[in-house]
Amino acid sequence: YQSEWCMTTISKVLAHCVSWGLPFIITMVGAFKNVFGEDLSISSGPWCWIRGCLKNMEIVKWMTITGKGWEIATYIVTAFLYIYLKYYMIKRRRREHAPDLRYSQISMHLRDDDENYVLLWFVLYLLRIWGTARYGIFVFRVIHGKDVYNFDETDMVLMHLQSIGDSAQAFCNCLLFCVKDTTVRRGIWRNLCWRERDRQLRDYNQIH
Repeated sequence: YQSEWCMTTISKVLAHCVSWGLPFIITMVGAFKNVFGEDLSISSGPWCWIRGCLKNMEIVKWMTITGKGWEIATYIVTAFLYIYLKYYMIKRRRREHAPDLRYSQISMHLRDDDENYVLLWFVLYLLRIWGTARYGIFVFRVIHGKDVYNFDETDMVLMHLQSIGDSAQAFCNCLLFCVKDTTVRRGIWRNLCWRERDRQLRDYNQIH
Protein backbone atom coordinates (compact mmCIF):
# COMPACT_ATOMS: atom_id res chain seq x y z
CA TYR A 1 0.00 0.00 0.00
CA GLN A 2 3.12 2.20 0.00
CA SER A 3 2.24 3.61 3.40
CA GLU A 4 4.78 6.09 4.72
CA TRP A 5 3.85 5.46 8.35
CA CYS A 6 6.31 2.57 8.68
CA MET A 7 9.17 4.91 7.76
CA THR A 8 8.38 7.49 10.45
CA THR A 9 10.35 7.88 13.67
CA ILE A 10 7.35 7.24 15.91
CA SER A 11 6.69 3.86 14.27
CA LYS A 12 10.30 2.79 14.84
CA VAL A 13 10.23 3.95 18.46
CA LEU A 14 6.94 2.12 19.00
CA ALA A 15 8.35 -1.06 17.44
CA HIS A 16 11.37 -0.98 19.76
CA CYS A 17 9.24 -0.24 22.83
CA VAL A 18 6.98 -3.21 22.12
CA SER A 19 9.80 -5.57 21.05
CA TRP A 20 11.99 -4.81 24.06
CA GLY A 21 9.53 -3.55 26.65
CA LEU A 22 6.98 -6.37 26.58
CA PRO A 23 9.54 -9.21 26.95
CA PHE A 24 11.27 -7.22 29.69
CA ILE A 25 8.03 -6.88 31.66
CA ILE A 26 7.19 -10.58 31.25
CA THR A 27 10.71 -11.61 32.29
CA MET A 28 10.66 -9.35 35.36
CA VAL A 29 7.26 -10.70 36.45
CA GLY A 30 8.51 -14.27 36.01
CA ALA A 31 11.68 -13.51 37.96
CA PHE A 32 9.64 -11.86 40.73
CA LYS A 33 7.42 -14.97 40.90
CA ASN A 34 10.59 -17.13 41.04
CA VAL A 35 9.46 -19.44 38.22
CA PHE A 36 12.77 -19.60 36.34
CA GLY A 37 15.32 -22.33 36.99
CA GLU A 38 16.17 -25.95 36.24
CA ASP A 39 13.30 -27.31 34.16
CA LEU A 40 14.46 -30.95 33.95
CA SER A 41 14.24 -30.65 30.13
CA ILE A 42 10.44 -30.43 30.25
CA SER A 43 9.48 -29.17 26.77
CA SER A 44 12.90 -27.57 26.32
CA GLY A 45 16.41 -28.60 25.42
CA PRO A 46 19.22 -29.09 27.95
CA TRP A 47 18.92 -25.56 29.27
CA CYS A 48 17.01 -23.81 32.05
CA TRP A 49 13.57 -22.27 31.64
CA ILE A 50 10.55 -22.87 33.93
CA ARG A 51 11.31 -24.68 37.18
CA GLY A 52 10.36 -28.35 36.98
CA CYS A 53 9.42 -28.48 40.67
CA LEU A 54 6.32 -26.33 40.14
CA LYS A 55 2.86 -27.81 39.74
CA ASN A 56 2.17 -29.03 36.22
CA MET A 57 -0.53 -26.45 35.54
CA GLU A 58 1.80 -23.69 36.76
CA ILE A 59 4.50 -24.96 34.40
CA VAL A 60 2.07 -24.92 31.48
CA LYS A 61 0.87 -21.42 32.38
CA TRP A 62 4.34 -19.90 32.59
CA MET A 63 5.57 -21.75 29.50
CA THR A 64 2.67 -20.21 27.60
CA ILE A 65 3.19 -16.72 29.01
CA THR A 66 6.97 -16.57 28.68
CA GLY A 67 7.45 -18.23 25.32
CA LYS A 68 5.27 -20.80 23.66
CA GLY A 69 2.11 -18.73 23.59
CA TRP A 70 3.89 -15.95 21.69
CA GLU A 71 5.57 -18.50 19.44
CA ILE A 72 2.28 -20.13 18.46
CA ALA A 73 0.79 -16.67 17.87
CA THR A 74 3.77 -15.96 15.61
CA TYR A 75 3.01 -19.12 13.63
CA ILE A 76 -0.54 -17.94 13.03
CA VAL A 77 0.34 -14.32 12.22
CA THR A 78 3.20 -15.18 9.84
CA ALA A 79 1.10 -17.80 8.05
CA PHE A 80 -1.69 -15.26 7.57
CA LEU A 81 0.71 -12.59 6.31
CA TYR A 82 2.37 -15.04 3.92
CA ILE A 83 -0.96 -16.17 2.44
CA TYR A 84 -2.22 -12.59 2.22
CA LEU A 85 0.99 -11.35 0.57
CA LYS A 86 0.96 -14.16 -1.98
CA TYR A 87 -2.70 -13.43 -2.74
CA TYR A 88 -1.96 -9.71 -3.09
CA MET A 89 0.96 -10.35 -5.46
CA ILE A 90 -1.03 -12.77 -7.63
CA LYS A 91 -3.94 -10.34 -7.84
CA ARG A 92 -1.62 -7.40 -8.62
CA ARG A 93 0.19 -9.33 -11.34
CA ARG A 94 -3.05 -10.40 -12.96
CA ARG A 95 -4.51 -6.89 -12.82
CA GLU A 96 -1.43 -5.33 -14.39
CA HIS A 97 -0.82 -8.30 -16.74
CA ALA A 98 2.72 -8.49 -15.41
CA PRO A 99 3.59 -12.07 -14.35
CA ASP A 100 7.15 -10.97 -13.56
CA LEU A 101 6.15 -8.04 -11.36
CA ARG A 102 8.90 -7.46 -8.79
CA TYR A 103 8.77 -6.07 -5.27
CA SER A 104 10.80 -3.03 -6.27
CA GLN A 105 8.06 -2.11 -8.75
CA ILE A 106 5.40 -2.15 -6.06
CA SER A 107 6.99 0.24 -3.57
CA MET A 108 10.02 2.49 -3.59
CA HIS A 109 10.86 1.18 -0.12
CA LEU A 110 11.18 -2.45 -1.29
CA ARG A 111 13.97 -4.27 -3.07
CA ASP A 112 13.73 -7.43 -5.15
CA ASP A 113 15.73 -9.29 -2.50
CA ASP A 114 13.06 -8.48 0.09
CA GLU A 115 11.06 -11.36 -1.35
CA ASN A 116 13.55 -13.67 0.40
CA TYR A 117 12.14 -12.59 3.76
CA VAL A 118 8.81 -14.15 2.88
CA LEU A 119 10.59 -17.47 3.52
CA LEU A 120 11.22 -16.56 7.17
CA TRP A 121 7.96 -18.16 8.26
CA PHE A 122 9.04 -21.47 6.70
CA VAL A 123 12.40 -21.34 8.48
CA LEU A 124 10.63 -20.55 11.77
CA TYR A 125 8.23 -23.48 11.36
CA LEU A 126 10.91 -25.96 10.34
CA LEU A 127 13.27 -25.12 13.21
CA ARG A 128 10.85 -24.44 16.07
CA ILE A 129 8.09 -26.98 15.45
CA TRP A 130 9.90 -29.69 17.45
CA GLY A 131 9.76 -27.71 20.70
CA THR A 132 6.15 -26.80 20.03
CA ALA A 133 5.32 -30.49 19.53
CA ARG A 134 6.93 -31.31 22.90
CA TYR A 135 4.96 -28.48 24.50
CA GLY A 136 1.72 -29.79 22.98
CA ILE A 137 2.38 -33.33 24.21
CA PHE A 138 3.18 -32.06 27.70
CA VAL A 139 -0.02 -29.96 27.83
CA PHE A 140 -2.04 -32.98 26.64
CA ARG A 141 -0.56 -35.12 29.42
CA VAL A 142 -1.26 -32.47 32.06
CA ILE A 143 -4.86 -31.84 30.99
CA HIS A 144 -5.85 -35.48 30.51
CA GLY A 145 -3.58 -36.99 33.13
CA LYS A 146 -2.47 -39.64 30.67
CA ASP A 147 0.88 -40.81 29.39
CA VAL A 148 1.51 -40.74 25.67
CA TYR A 149 2.50 -44.10 24.20
CA ASN A 150 6.29 -44.35 23.89
CA PHE A 151 6.50 -40.75 25.08
CA ASP A 152 9.97 -41.04 26.62
CA GLU A 153 11.53 -42.29 23.38
CA THR A 154 9.61 -39.77 21.30
CA ASP A 155 10.45 -36.93 23.65
CA MET A 156 14.14 -37.79 23.51
CA VAL A 157 14.14 -37.62 19.70
CA LEU A 158 12.15 -34.36 19.71
CA MET A 159 14.45 -32.86 22.34
CA HIS A 160 17.51 -33.43 20.15
CA LEU A 161 15.73 -31.94 17.13
CA GLN A 162 14.62 -28.99 19.25
CA SER A 163 18.15 -28.44 20.56
CA ILE A 164 19.47 -28.29 17.00
CA GLY A 165 16.57 -26.25 15.59
CA ASP A 166 16.43 -23.59 18.31
CA SER A 167 20.18 -23.05 18.06
CA ALA A 168 20.18 -22.99 14.25
CA GLN A 169 17.62 -20.20 13.89
CA ALA A 170 20.25 -17.44 13.99
CA PHE A 171 22.39 -19.29 11.43
CA CYS A 172 19.47 -19.70 9.02
CA ASN A 173 18.51 -16.04 9.46
CA CYS A 174 22.12 -15.16 8.61
CA LEU A 175 21.82 -17.15 5.39
CA LEU A 176 18.64 -15.29 4.40
CA PHE A 177 19.61 -11.80 5.56
CA CYS A 178 23.30 -11.86 4.59
CA VAL A 179 24.31 -14.63 2.21
CA LYS A 180 21.16 -14.64 0.05
CA ASP A 181 20.73 -10.84 0.14
CA THR A 182 22.60 -9.39 -2.85
CA THR A 183 23.05 -5.93 -1.31
CA VAL A 184 24.46 -7.22 1.99
CA ARG A 185 26.57 -9.90 0.31
CA ARG A 186 28.16 -7.38 -2.07
CA GLY A 187 28.73 -4.95 0.79
CA ILE A 188 30.52 -7.57 2.88
CA TRP A 189 32.64 -8.69 -0.07
CA ARG A 190 33.48 -5.09 -1.00
CA ASN A 191 34.60 -4.31 2.56
CA LEU A 192 36.74 -7.44 2.68
CA CYS A 193 38.37 -6.58 -0.64
CA TRP A 194 39.01 -2.98 0.45
CA ARG A 195 40.62 -4.14 3.70
CA GLU A 196 42.87 -6.53 1.78
CA ARG A 197 43.74 -3.74 -0.67
CA ASP A 198 44.52 -1.34 2.20
CA ARG A 199 46.75 -3.97 3.83
CA GLN A 200 48.67 -4.53 0.60
CA LEU A 201 49.04 -0.76 0.13
CA ARG A 202 50.44 -0.41 3.66
CA ASP A 203 52.88 -3.24 3.09
CA TYR A 204 53.98 -1.66 -0.18
CA ASN A 205 54.51 1.73 1.48
CA GLN A 206 56.56 0.14 4.27
CA ILE A 207 58.82 -1.61 1.77
CA HIS A 208 59.33 1.48 -0.36
